[in-house]
Amino acid sequence: MRDNPRTTVVSALLGVVLLGGVVVFTVLVPKLGDDPQSSSGSSSESSTGGAGATPAGPIDLPDELPGMLVAADLGTLPPQLAQSFPAAADLMKQEDSIAEGLQKVFGVPGAFRLYAATDASAVAQLTVLDRAPGLFTPDTPPIDPAVIGLARASSELVKVDDAVCSVNYGDNSQVPAGQPIDPAQQPQAVRCQLGAGERTYEATTQGLTVDATVELLHGLADA
Repeated sequence: MRDNPRTTVVSALLGVVLLGGVVVFTVLVPKLGDDPQSSSGSSSESSTGGAGATPAGPIDLPDELPGMLVAADLGTLPPQLAQSFPAAADLMKQEDSIAEGLQKVFGVPGAFRLYAATDASAVAQLTVLDRAPGLFTPDTPPIDPAVIGLARASSELVKVDDAVCSVNYGDNSQVPAGQPIDPAQQPQAVRCQLGAGERTYEATTQGLTVDATVELLHGLADA
């Protein structure tokens, strides 16, 4: 293990300025203790960055995603970008450990993988859990901006198709009441959750729009 602050997943994400913490497992919280299953052993396979098998089929997070997003654990990112992440072998171990931790907590297989765009334009964190979706905790309460004298708050909760997303525009990004909202403004960070049967998909991204983040989740769910 390198003696370097970038040797942890948390540091890797902060190094490429993903917001909101490394693993948002708390949004997948409901009914802990239900569906008791054995939590011993690993549900992960290193070749897939943390894949687990269930009667419904394996959780298989791909090596590549739309938008030039490549799994950081492959070790194929451009050198200048790769230095923001742990070495590929270290990162893979961390992802597998996270997948094991998901199973220990929830009693069902889970998977976790980090991605980065090869042109450094975006980063993404994907978490999958073999459990129907539960509570989704937004970054801020979903209050009507008009109630607090705004046209748009710095963070909002939105629904796109059948996914729910917490969209963060960054500090001091509130739009005062009566001021126009720029529809082209890029969010600083997006976190979306999509349920597909008894499986929950969640993505936290930076450098992607809300629609693009939801498309990532639909691509996984429909694969």
